Amino acid sequence: MHLTEYLVLATKASAVLAQFDEVDLQLIKPKENVKQSLTILENSMKTVKSSFRTQELSDLDLNRDDSWKCLYYFLISQSYSSDPEIRKYAIKMIDHIRTPEMRIYKMGYQEQTACMINFFNKVDSSVELTEAIEKTGSKTLYEKLKSDERIFEQKSLEKDKEESEKQNAEGAKAAKEVRKAIEALDRFLSVMKDLSGKEEYDNIAAQINETAMDINTQVTARLTRLKNAKEEEETTLHE
Repeated sequence: MHLTEYLVLATKASAVLAQFDEVDLQLIKPKENVKQSLTILENSMKTVKSSFRTQELSDLDLNRDDSWKCLYYFLISQSYSSDPEIRKYAIKMIDHIRTPEMRIYKMGYQEQTACMINFFNKVDSSVELTEAIEKTGSKTLYEKLKSDERIFEQKSLEKDKEESEKQNAEGAKAAKEVRKAIEALDRFLSVMKDLSGKEEYDNIAAQINETAMDINTQVTARLTRLKNAKEEEETTLHE
């Protein structure tokens, strides 16, 4: 987990605890522990992060933009082909590319990446669109676009990893304090529910666990993207 994810978790836990009667539920000490860990974490997050928009990443983004234009304008040229079949398939692809969600030039890095992945998934899963790529003779340009997108994603993941590795020693200690406070809170809620039978303890745990599960999902997805990007790169190198 990154420090920002620990921050989200501690902030959520503190907000949830604030909704309940601390005296009636004996939450004073657990609340203090979570608040204290949150304060330590916030104070530790003073490391200045390098800009995500490095020149290298900007150049790679320009590469994928140019590849997109090459594919797009080639398909436009094919829509004027004297061959009616080529024209038909070119127009089909152009109609797909011209959908509002594919206006990538005004998008940020992450939004454009999401749209590109969605575009590839739609084309690759559609017999009709895959055939259109073949019939219009745009397969090489399409594969070049996919390659440039993979390269951009790999570099983005590397930058993300670099940012996470810049966490200083104080940040690591602060994250550990948050983890200890949340784990202690979880044990406290479980014991108090068994002793008192009050549903409020389950409600508190459920709300905090929901946030923890969301964060775990994000972490898993991030690690999976990094692993897949590396595997694709290795496959490409061995082809």
